[in-house]
Amino acid sequence: MEPELHHQPIRYHEIDLLRFIAAMSVVLFHFTFRGYYADHASPVAYAGIEAVSKYGYLGVELFFIISGYVVLMSAQGKTLSQFFISRVKRLYPAYWVACTLTFVVVRLWGPTTSSPFWSPMMAAPVKRYLASMTMLQGFCGIRDLDGVYWTLTYEISFYFLISLLIAFGWIKKHLVPFLALWLTYCALIGPVETPIPFVILLLPSQAPFFVAGMVLYLLQTKQAAAWKLYLLLLSSYGLCLRSARAGMKLTVLYYHQPFSLPVVCAVVTGCFVVFLMIVNSKRRLGPAKWLTWAGALTYPVYLLHHNMGYVVLQQLGSKVDKYFLLASMLAMVLLLSYLMHVWIERRYISMLGKNLQQLLEKA
Repeated sequence: MEPELHHQPIRYHEIDLLRFIAAMSVVLFHFTFRGYYADHASPVAYAGIEAVSKYGYLGVELFFIISGYVVLMSAQGKTLSQFFISRVKRLYPAYWVACTLTFVVVRLWGPTTSSPFWSPMMAAPVKRYLASMTMLQGFCGIRDLDGVYWTLTYEISFYFLISLLIAFGWIKKHLVPFLALWLTYCALIGPVETPIPFVILLLPSQAPFFVAGMVLYLLQTKQAAAWKLYLLLLSSYGLCLRSARAGMKLTVLYYHQPFSLPVVCAVVTGCFVVFLMIVNSKRRLGPAKWLTWAGALTYPVYLLHHNMGYVVLQQLGSKVDKYFLLASMLAMVLLLSYLMHVWIERRYISMLGKNLQQLLEKA
């Protein structure tokens, strides 16, 4: 039996706040911009908000930076099985519930094939639901049940790479050279998206964001020479800007709306600057209950809002004042996320972890 790690990692409330800002940026992007301009998902236009909220899709890139930071911190001192358990119990309980809720809501109240709001994104066949419950649908070429689940495919690929680093003992000994090689690969191949498994695994379009988060954690904990880490951070920053530019071009093609490259670059730069301020600061945000809750609700908020939100917009968009509807939807997403955290995550994460530990011991 492997020894349990009893130390608790330090909780940085600044990261909780960044998580929440990223999540709400993505939510507002979906509710006030994406739904109206793509896939017939929403009949409601938010002309007074969309000029700003349309850049909320960059919250995903901030999530990836945070993930690089937090996952590397979580991997410190863990064995492979302990890391595996920590990731599974963190991701799956809330995901299973959100996936099931989305399936039920879309099946009962979502658009039919004869509806003007119909699109393949809003379909909820049983096969797609069952595949999505594994969280591995993206690796099997099966469409996600909900439009936000695509990011989980990237997260799982990143976790797999971290697992390999743990298995080979490279987290402590060879992490900096590995990150340098990974960035070199990204620089050479460019921010491409292809179904080739090797390319999917190494995430050339999003890897610079994950690497940036990892380097920021190494800087904060002084685990390598500062000049090496700042060189890696500068390299990842340049590649992040390149990926953001490529992503913006695809976004313009998809939504047929103008986006500003200087604004996109400013948002990415701002993420780096704020994170650098956090890791170099000697002063921390004091313990505040609302910040702890903000961090805790982020994952449920992200999982719950997308397809179910569009069903609400389709059903009520022409019947209710749009700004009242938006405020009500944001409040409902936060309430459902609170209930999911209290009733599901708090109750079943530890239970799932213990059961997984017992299964691995018997294997």
